[in-house]
Amino acid sequence: MITKLQLKNFRGIKEGEIELAPLTILLGGNNSGKSTILEALFLAPNPFRKVPYVIPDSQNSAAEVIQSLHETLNSAGYAFLLYNYTAKNAEIRCVVDGEEYLLQFVVENSVNILVSTNKETGHKSSVIIAGKEEKVNPMGTLNISLVGVSPYPNLKKMFVDNALLVSAALSKSSHRYVNDNWVTITNLGIAKKVAEDISGLVYDKYKDITIEPWLGGKHAINGLLEDGRRIRLGDLGEGFQIYVIAKILYELEQPKVLLWDDIEAHLNPRMLLSLAEWFFDILEKGDQVIVTTHSLEAARTIAGVNEEKAAIYLTALEKGVLKTRKFKLQEIEEYLEAGIDVRVAEPFLL
Repeated sequence: MITKLQLKNFRGIKEGEIELAPLTILLGGNNSGKSTILEALFLAPNPFRKVPYVIPDSQNSAAEVIQSLHETLNSAGYAFLLYNYTAKNAEIRCVVDGEEYLLQFVVENSVNILVSTNKETGHKSSVIIAGKEEKVNPMGTLNISLVGVSPYPNLKKMFVDNALLVSAALSKSSHRYVNDNWVTITNLGIAKKVAEDISGLVYDKYKDITIEPWLGGKHAINGLLEDGRRIRLGDLGEGFQIYVIAKILYELEQPKVLLWDDIEAHLNPRMLLSLAEWFFDILEKGDQVIVTTHSLEAARTIAGVNEEKAAIYLTALEKGVLKTRKFKLQEIEEYLEAGIDVRVAEPFLL
């Protein structure tokens, strides 16, 4: 389990650290560092590993998935991983079972960012960090201004526990992956299992999730009802879609760390409670869950089912420095009763 995360010059965080619990809930407003923390944890195992999303014209690596989340117009490249787009090196440090793991991004020239680690990769290289030459274990390179990623040969292993990132912004990419891996999903019984799970959340009873022909020779992901009717997943509401796809990807990937961004988005209270119960089962296996939210109600619901293993943090950024404050569940309940929005009260609480 990852017990501590330290960041330096990574994305919008110049420096900062946070202790992580089996279940960590990150509260805060926009641009408070929450999503950056999740992205760092998603990249940490290996930025070049293939992940369960399909990005057109890519290798479907973790780094490319994160790049797709931040792409606007025709912008490309990985300069966005560096603080203010100008830092010469960035660091992601994780403490896992008492052992420190370092993932480092170093600008080699005007073209490439070298990605290296403090673990053995089978490769050696020298880079200049803070004016000094250092020996590193390289993993590959990321292009500063283009989409290209170049992993080193025979380097597919993960250096910390595999992490799965769930985000509404990745819906289309996850649908493509589900389509490409449908035979495996159905043969493992994952589709039927998920259909049974979601039947407890709605009035209709589903007996399977299917991919079948649609109008115009296309295909669609459907929910198959007990009476034989089929309803497209895309017609069931965005929260329902995210819930279904997250469960499918989790069952398929079996990650040790589940990351969920803006968990309250499009989910009703019943779905949130179901997720809280699901997280309880994940934690009982010894795995880890880290989520972000803008909602005190969502934090209370999720932590309430898992109070002994939960840590709730309010996060904020002050001139690039990550600030955090840990709350007990009782404090969250008191703020709710008092009608206090922690996002507004942030200057007084941190």
